[in-house]
Amino acid sequence: METRFIETREYRRFCEFCDACTQHHYIGICYGPPGVGKTLSARHYTNWAQLESMDLNPYQQQIAPPFTGRAILYTVSVVNNPARIDADIGILRKRLLLASPEMKQLERQQREREADAVKRQDSDRDIYMSETNRWRRQLKSFEEFQSKPTYADVIREGAILRDNVKDPTALIIVDETDQLKVPSIEQLRHIFDRGGIGLVLIGMPGLEKRLARYPQLYSRVGFAHEFRPLTHGETRQLLQHQQIRIDVPLPEHEWADEEGIASIVRISAGNFRLLGRLLTQIGRILEINNLHQVTRDVVETARENLVIGTD
Repeated sequence: METRFIETREYRRFCEFCDACTQHHYIGICYGPPGVGKTLSARHYTNWAQLESMDLNPYQQQIAPPFTGRAILYTVSVVNNPARIDADIGILRKRLLLASPEMKQLERQQREREADAVKRQDSDRDIYMSETNRWRRQLKSFEEFQSKPTYADVIREGAILRDNVKDPTALIIVDETDQLKVPSIEQLRHIFDRGGIGLVLIGMPGLEKRLARYPQLYSRVGFAHEFRPLTHGETRQLLQHQQIRIDVPLPEHEWADEEGIASIVRISAGNFRLLGRLLTQIGRILEINNLHQVTRDVVETARENLVIGTD
């Protein structure tokens, strides 16, 4: 079952870290083991799902509501190079620009100008073609008719106005930074050096040590943040409210006894991804065996069906 995003203590620490990088225009390094919620936190912080789903065609029937975010999320692909990274980040920044309140206001004003230009142009042409003398009395001179902006003029002016809207991007978050090769890392540094933004690099533990080998980039690092797993208390709270996304529903009331919850907390070890997989497996076992409560035996059976890596 899919529920709202859970704003844990670790997520709030991540927000403070990103805010600091944005405010001080620093590079920040965020590292942590897989499955603890780094990517989910970055998506929620940037409200990325909303921006991805927006139709940003300026000539659609209805103008989409403005997007007030100031950060973009870029996920590095396995195959990457400086040119691709520069182009991909440029596209994402353009998308954020097109969704910004300033651009949305400009779109509304531009639509009004274009509608007025079409209406005026059609009206003046009809008058001129049908009654030239009468038209000349309505307009002081032929030059006045020529001086009125045509529809093409309004389109050109709108393009100039759009080009002058300031890029709202204040923070670039790069996920899967471990995939980056040396030239691509240098490209990120170049993008950062072009000015006025913060940069957050997300990756696995050891990322901070790897980046330390590149002094030109590392000298610009202002903050480092270790994304830690959930505490036992947080895991218990999530379990009690059934706030983890799983594909198989669990019983709504008194769904687990104390030993069952303790076993889930111990096995998951605060890992969001493992916790979700374990609960999904538990739900399947309950469904197959027509059981109505999670016990330690059910959890252990679910545990045997999972592949859990070791440190």
